[in-house]
Amino acid sequence: MTKRQLSHFSPRLGVLNDIPFAIQFETRVLIFRRFVENDKWNRNRDTSGRIDVSIQRVHIGQGGYDRLAEVDLRAPIAITFIDQAGIDGGGVFKEFFTSLCKEVFDTDRGLWLANKRNEICPNPHSYATEPHNLNWYRFIGRILGKALYKGILVKVAFAGFFLAKWLDKQSFLDDLASLDPDLYQGLIFLRNYTGDVEALALNFTVAIEEFGVAKAVDLIPDGSNVPVTRENRLQYIYLTSHYKLSKQIKLQSEAFFEGLSDMIDPKWLRMFNQQELQILLGVVNAPVDVQDLRAHTQYGGLYDNDEPTIQTFWKVLEDFDQEQRRLFLRFVTNCSRPPLLPLFAIRDAGSDEDRLPTSSTCVNLLKLPGYISEKKLHDKLLKAISSGAGFDLS
Repeated sequence: MTKRQLSHFSPRLGVLNDIPFAIQFETRVLIFRRFVENDKWNRNRDTSGRIDVSIQRVHIGQGGYDRLAEVDLRAPIAITFIDQAGIDGGGVFKEFFTSLCKEVFDTDRGLWLANKRNEICPNPHSYATEPHNLNWYRFIGRILGKALYKGILVKVAFAGFFLAKWLDKQSFLDDLASLDPDLYQGLIFLRNYTGDVEALALNFTVAIEEFGVAKAVDLIPDGSNVPVTRENRLQYIYLTSHYKLSKQIKLQSEAFFEGLSDMIDPKWLRMFNQQELQILLGVVNAPVDVQDLRAHTQYGGLYDNDEPTIQTFWKVLEDFDQEQRRLFLRFVTNCSRPPLLPLFAIRDAGSDEDRLPTSSTCVNLLKLPGYISEKKLHDKLLKAISSGAGFDLS
């Protein structure tokens, strides 16, 4: 930003720092995107060129780590799949990136743990704290930062207590509900228990499981020999929740945030709360509003809002159910959820009615042939979005 722009925005930035929620969420999203664009502009003055990366489609996770772990992810990156010919106009990168996120956040890899609502947080297992795996957390943090930087929505939901750490907020007992609801209910029961606490036979340890073997970890020195009493139960509750929410995943979280901060200034994220961060990442189950989508659509080639094929297209999309609308969004944008700042484009693709619609997900562009009949448009569009066909590489 120029000095004049900074002068203009400085009072508003003060509000963002002090009371960000006095500003509408949509406005804060626009400000976040402006921060990113300003960072891109500053970087373009200092660097030039793009980074070309070749990846085998069957090894996206490991290949992505090997080729991208040390590169500047804020620079433009062009992906070439070794087993597929094509020109990367951004669409190949978006496809690669979506597949990469799906793989690195897979709980079967052992780095992430899912709660009962399928929200994830770092795995507390000691295996996850090994140096190689901490490097993976660092890499994943950078990958997620790249998604925020590029405005790519990702299909992953994080536990509320872990999102609070992104905002540099301290975890409290109530945050434990988003990690281990059974333990949370047990601690609430203990806090409110009016009977003989010592009869519960608790001590200052916490139970963990490593490689199928259960063991007790002392919360204080010689904790296994210190009983929980009415007088010290609040200390026990605090130490237990702190161990579960912070201490047990300290190294994993620090590595992840180191990577995330390499891409995204932490101050930018502190404009939002945990729920808003989930939406910013793309985790939102809002229905697809066709009228809102239409209001934010641009047209190219022979098309405009009043062109007959376009009129028919919107009627067909309006008749789609929500699942079909989500398939359409995935076809055009590579994400089945409505974008935060809905904007996509439709361009004519000739008059051959036997062709299927195609898309360029890099720019959220639908290439729509000039179908004359509504039935033909309906059938061709539904076939394209249902089969995943029509992805345009060139």
